[in-house]
Amino acid sequence: MEKKALFGILLSFFLTGAGFAGKPLILSLEDSIQRALKYNLDVQIARIEIEKTKLELKKEKASFRPQAGISTYPLQWKGDYNLFKYSPRVDFDASLFTQWGMAATLSLTGEKEENDKMESSLSLTVTQKILPAPELASSYLSFRKSFLNLEKKKVSSEEEIENIKLLVITSFYEILKQQKECELKKISLEKARENLRIVKDKLKRKMAGKIDLMDAEIELIRAEEELYQVESDLLQSMTDFKELLGIRVDEEIALDDKMSIDDHFLKIELEDAIKKALENNRQIHEQLLTINIRQFDLLTNKSEASPSLNLLAGCSYNQLGQRETEYRIGVYVEIPVLDGEKGKTNIQIAQKELDREKLNLEKLKREISAKTRDNFYTLKRLEKRIHLLELFREKQKEALNIAKKMLSQGALTSQEVREREIALIQAEIDYIETLAGYELARACLLKNMGKGI
Repeated sequence: MEKKALFGILLSFFLTGAGFAGKPLILSLEDSIQRALKYNLDVQIARIEIEKTKLELKKEKASFRPQAGISTYPLQWKGDYNLFKYSPRVDFDASLFTQWGMAATLSLTGEKEENDKMESSLSLTVTQKILPAPELASSYLSFRKSFLNLEKKKVSSEEEIENIKLLVITSFYEILKQQKECELKKISLEKARENLRIVKDKLKRKMAGKIDLMDAEIELIRAEEELYQVESDLLQSMTDFKELLGIRVDEEIALDDKMSIDDHFLKIELEDAIKKALENNRQIHEQLLTINIRQFDLLTNKSEASPSLNLLAGCSYNQLGQRETEYRIGVYVEIPVLDGEKGKTNIQIAQKELDREKLNLEKLKREISAKTRDNFYTLKRLEKRIHLLELFREKQKEALNIAKKMLSQGALTSQEVREREIALIQAEIDYIETLAGYELARACLLKNMGKGI
């Protein structure tokens, strides 16, 4: 019990130490979300992943842009042990690969023998896939698949950021609720202490027995235990919330729950909400990318298992030694002969995977539609409940003010006033719980619609 009392003193000092440490940092729900987006480590990691994905996409696109390089040998001697010849050399190589199945390579070499002029050789080769269709070139299919994988990774990182926003909303209102519960338990503790004093007084006047005293002491111990537990939960929730927002644990914060809830209500029709969810939902977008990836897997397997017809054209010019120019043009065919039906089996597997992902898409669309519908009806139900609880809370405040005036006139006891205080705090807790449910449903609906929370 002494350890708990000491912990309670330290906890109270931690929770009320703003007077010694300066003004606390006041955060509204919007402030909390913005701070999490700026300082939360998981958000920063997700944003780095998004930026990294963009750079990887840029790198993939670079594969289909002209590539060129120069190498030089300014100091080069060649020959046997008895005779070395000074022979500087320059090489230039360039290549271009396109998504239409064309590959072009250019090679230019310049070499100078000792006391001779610079001589060169040039080679240009172009290949073009004709059948199957040029867009079925393996290089193009590989590029499109990697591009889609990276885009899918980007969407996944964006979804992770939205999930952190949901966590901020849940944590924000959980702390507000726990703070009110602390107030409630403190009043209950005062009530238990006063009840114990009354029972002791009655015991002295022989108007109560020892069992009544024992019950009052047990009630006091239970009230102290409940307050200790709620304050411990609040301390842990506050610590987790600060970590979520990137705030130091020793920095004092206060949550501002004041907002114009009427302006905050989401004004949208159910049909529009479902339509936007099916068009913009990130999970659906991610699943569509998965289907596209499976389609490219299927095309790749078909391309590898099918004969291909290719066009080859080239030109070479050699000035080293005998000067000659050579041109060549033709076609060549690549035909898979025997693979033990491996290619056919791979095509069937890829087709089954594609069919499965298409069914998963339809299943996901139904789930998103159902979630959107549930969130919408939850919002409408909670909007009405919030208005009623606001009215009920105001009535409880009026009743408490009247009770305090009657206490000053001697018409009520302090115990009866505490009952009014407890009723008011319980009304505030109910209001916060309803508001938290509304905010969470609202955020989930916006998230399902592919919008920012």
